[in-house]
Order: sequence, then structure tokens, then C-alpha cells
Amino acid sequence: MARGLTHFSPSELRAHRMNIYARPGRASMTAEELAQAVGATKAQVLAYENGHRVPDPVRIRALAQALQIPTWGLMDRNAMETWTLADHRRAAGLRAQDVVEALSISPKNYRRFENEGIVPSRRPQFLDEVASALGVSRHTVERAIDRTPAVQERQARAFQLVVAMADRYIPQPGPWRGPAPEDEDLIELAASYGRTVQRLRRVLTHELGELRQSYVRAQRERAVADYDTDLARQAGARYAYERWQEVFSRDLRRIPHRLERFHRTAQSSDVWQTLVDLYNAEAVTLRREVGNWAVTSLLTTKPQTLPPHFVTHGYIDDVAVCRLTAEGTSHVQSFSGLYAALFPGVRRPIRTTNRSSSKARTTTGQAGQETFTLPNRPERLAVPQPFLGKKRAEAADTNATLVVPLSSTYVLAVGPNALTSFFDLPNPPDNTN
Repeated sequence: MARGLTHFSPSELRAHRMNIYARPGRASMTAEELAQAVGATKAQVLAYENGHRVPDPVRIRALAQALQIPTWGLMDRNAMETWTLADHRRAAGLRAQDVVEALSISPKNYRRFENEGIVPSRRPQFLDEVASALGVSRHTVERAIDRTPAVQERQARAFQLVVAMADRYIPQPGPWRGPAPEDEDLIELAASYGRTVQRLRRVLTHELGELRQSYVRAQRERAVADYDTDLARQAGARYAYERWQEVFSRDLRRIPHRLERFHRTAQSSDVWQTLVDLYNAEAVTLRREVGNWAVTSLLTTKPQTLPPHFVTHGYIDDVAVCRLTAEGTSHVQSFSGLYAALFPGVRRPIRTTNRSSSKARTTTGQAGQETFTLPNRPERLAVPQPFLGKKRAEAADTNATLVVPLSSTYVLAVGPNALTSFFDLPNPPDNTN
């Protein structure tokens, strides 16, 4: 069989050629007619249908086009839950070189990605690009990466290395410094993720530092359990010690998976800062069901750099707006500590116990966040604090209200203590309906 096309289905090829599924507007084809359509011989087509030969990706694409079906229609879809990324690529009728050319990436970097799941460090939207090239969802790409043997082996080895470093560094007394830069386990782990030792050391210092807090708490409870003279306190401390031990073990097991997820989705410092500003702007909105948007032009001058799986773009009338997706919110909440370790100077997300609670903050909330509405529209638009702070300072210097264009229709007036939007047209349109 041709390499990697073990999921080709001879029976599906025959069924589609003979139109067994009776698709509307389609007619059956003879083997000879199909052969002529794809530049093959009748014997080759029959060999494909009888399972004696397997078409290569280029021929798969030609057969699918001739039959007017998607390429995966010629595959055994019962096995899709086991497909690796290479399987999905070949099922799409693509050679590795086709994807390399479509994504403008070096063959070496693409091979590392397909065979080892290593995302190029300077391509934070790479998973989305691959998903688009293969014609599948991003979720499908991620699941396929997880099934790659090299990725599974890396996860297992990463756990061994992380455990070794946790045993070596966490019990050490004194200020927390994290793993030594020359640690061989750290160097091996960095190489396995395709990242620099310095970068991985910062990330792992944060992760192990969080573990160390659980370790210290467990040791305190253990001391009480061993030496306190009060039997009730001893019993409570023993229970607490066991609980902190469980927390420690659970979080230790999670580190390799967190490292894997983070290195697939990590953003540059400027994009991360924009995600934080968007998160903070959204955090002040009280009623998410009627709108929880930020005006794109007030948030960033490069909206195209925001990953589509993290940020949803839209319009309210003709004002471009954006908001975090559920995945984007989860990313900010899950990895804020890792980003802080990598980019110490960036702003951090606002901490709330319940972002939807009316008690979390008012419309003029934490860190000076504010919202406004467009005329005759219910959606609340949040103003990012960096923009608002800058404009408020300018307004204070000039002792005047500043007018900021939102679109060709609307403008925003920024005053010392208020935000007001209004039409920027002599005869504004009637949008009350």
C-alpha cells in the first residue's frame, strides 16, 4: 500500500462511481469514464476499487473532483478518530509539499510540526492556518496532534523530567529561583518543545513555583500533625497534609499537558497584551446577553494579528467591534501566570471571582474601566483602559472634551468623567427599528 493512505476506502470509490447513494443531479460513471477524467487507465481504477492499489494524494484529489465529492468521501471515516495529522493531510489529497507551499513555511519546520507537533515559535496562528489548508476545524487539528506518537512520547518523557526537577528544586530552602539554566533535564525538555532553554526556564520556574507553595503548606501541616500536643489539631493537620499532597500530585501531573497546550497557542507579547486589554474591557460589562464588546479601533491597530479562535469580530451598525471567545477567555485565565513569567512588564488581567456577577464591579469599574452605548442600541461597548487613560490625560491637559471617530457614522466624546457617543452625520440614519 502507498505510505499513509491505509484509510483509503475502495468500497467508497466504487459506491460514488456507481452513484449508489443516488445523489441528486449525479449520474453513475463507468470505470473507463472515471479513468479518462483523472488521467488514469481503466485497469488502475479497477485496481483501486478492488483494493489492489491505493491512489496517492494527487490521484485522490483528482478522483474526488471527478466524482464531485470532498476528498475525505473516499476514506474510511469509521477510522477518523484514530487519524494523525498526516492522515488528515493525505485524506485532503495533499502532499506535504502542497501544504509547505500554501503556508509559506520551510519543509523542515512543517515536518517537525506534522511528525512531532512542534508549532513554529513565530507563527502563533499556525494551527488555524493548517486547519484552513486541510479544510478541517482547528479542534480536529489539535486532536490529530495529540494522537501523534512522537507527541505522546514527549508527554510521557516530559512528566519524567518535570518530576525529576520538582524533586530536585522544590524542597531546597531559601528564595525560590527555579531550575538551574544548565540543568540537563531542563535542556532536554526545552529541545523537545523546540523552544529556547531561557524561555522554558521562565515558564517552568512559574509552574514549579506554584507547586512549591503546595509543598510548603503540606510541610507546615505535617509539622503540626507530628508535634502539636493537641490531638484535635493533630488530626486536622493530618487531613490537611493529605489534601495538600493530593493537590501537589494533581498539579504536578498537569504540567506536561499545560506546557504542550501553551507552546501550541502562545502569543507574542503585543498580542497577549491586546488579549488582556480585551479581557479587562469585557470584565466590566454587567449583562453579557445584551452585548459585551470592545470597539476594535480603540483596542488595536492590528486586528488581523488577533487569533480567530480567541477573538470574535463583528459590527454594531458600522462600528467594528470584537470580543473574546470562550476559548480566548479560558486562555487568558489559564496562562496569565506563564505570560507574566515571559513578559514581566505587561498589564495583567483583572481578577474577579464572578465575572458575570453584578457585585463584581459597576459600569465604572476596577482600573477605571468604562462602557457606553451607541444611540438607540442596547449593546454596551467597553473602552480599554490604556486608550481611556491616554485620552483622559489629554482632556485634562487641554481642559476640553475630546472627540474620537468610531466609524463613518459615529463618534465618541471623551470627557473628564463621562463617555458619550453620537451621530457624526448632518442627517443621521433612522436605526430605531
